[in-house]
Amino acid sequence: MTNVSVFIVTLNEADTIGATVKSVAGFDEVIVVDSGSTDDTVAIARREGARVLHHDWEGFSQQKAFAMSLCRNEWCLNLDGDEVVPPLLLQELKVLIASNQWDLIRLRIEDIFMGAPMHPRSRKRAITRAFKKSLVRYPSDRRVHENIQGEGRQVTTQHTLTHWGYNDLGVYATKHVHYAKLRAQDKFLAGKRFSGMKLLFIFPVTLIKVYVLRGLIFSGWRGLVQATVESFYAFMKEAYLWMIERDSDRS
Repeated sequence: MTNVSVFIVTLNEADTIGATVKSVAGFDEVIVVDSGSTDDTVAIARREGARVLHHDWEGFSQQKAFAMSLCRNEWCLNLDGDEVVPPLLLQELKVLIASNQWDLIRLRIEDIFMGAPMHPRSRKRAITRAFKKSLVRYPSDRRVHENIQGEGRQVTTQHTLTHWGYNDLGVYATKHVHYAKLRAQDKFLAGKRFSGMKLLFIFPVTLIKVYVLRGLIFSGWRGLVQATVESFYAFMKEAYLWMIERDSDRS
């Protein structure tokens, strides 16, 4: 079997990190890079067999790039501390990696939201999380949404990764407001400028796209709540961009 390194970036993930590390115990190496947890994250990860190191927070992309640099194997799997690899997905990953037919593997993600998974007909995110590390890099110009960049033969899994980070509505909404500010900063530095028309229409357009076209309508009221938060995230990105641009003009 091809050896695989798993790397996980954490901060205060005591509720889920044990299940996360345990779910990938079948792989060759599990590395946890913690940026200063004040709960039992570090102790739990070590208890489950992970190699744990401290590294001061540098930003999502930089933190993950550092963690990946510690991996001894060419094949790597990146997880967050609130994600669990179910047995069927674990077996699928082992088969795909051992086949030597692929360089990048996109994992379909099952978000647990407000106590339950979304309807099977609601959209499932898919993100490249397993890869040959020599073929990829983390973007240096992004504070958030730091998805890996790389080229090669790519496949998407049939089975899904379980993500618990959306389960608490308050945490979910708060994270999206924080991410909106970080994304607005990235956009401003990239030369993007505020548009009043976009601010006016981005919320309703995103709501229709996410709730109807991406199938969250099938998840009932939970789908409407999630679609509304995502639409507010899109609105806040533009609002923050306007604020940053205004403050820059005044200075």
